[in-house]
Amino acid sequence: MTIAQGYQTLTDVWVKAAVEFSAHQTFGGDIQRTQQALSQGKADAWEYLLHSLAQQIGAYLGRTDPTVKTVYMVEAEEPVEFGEAELTGRPAGINLIAWVERKTAALMALTKALEASLAESRRALGCVKAKPECFFLDVHLVDDADVHERRGYGVLVNSVHVEPMKIWTRPVN
Repeated sequence: MTIAQGYQTLTDVWVKAAVEFSAHQTFGGDIQRTQQALSQGKADAWEYLLHSLAQQIGAYLGRTDPTVKTVYMVEAEEPVEFGEAELTGRPAGINLIAWVERKTAALMALTKALEASLAESRRALGCVKAKPECFFLDVHLVDDADVHERRGYGVLVNSVHVEPMKIWTRPVN
């Protein structure tokens, strides 16, 4: 199995778990109804799916790279339009900020590989009204200097105006 196939298998598992989470939150565990709702672009089903995926990705990044301190989920800068779907005007991609001790090429490469695999896994859900922007994963790495100097996405970590949702944090030993 190639590395790309390994990531694809991993993201397929994440999407399956996210569909199950969405099903339990929206349709009392009915996977078939949830898959139908997702394919039709129903906002509530997609919101739960995206939240579950973000949590799984955040936990994976933290387990994989010991320099990851905290992972946050933020809303997209520009809302993604779904045409006539219920999701019109809502963010549809997964936008994460990973606060790390230091930015590394390895972690950047990992996030790029996950982005490609996750897009393919989510396309399998078959939302006919979705645009390509709906399938993206955007991970921004910020280090201590970015956070303390309030540079770039580092400003969002301690912002009083925009509260990113903390989805994973490294346990204190």
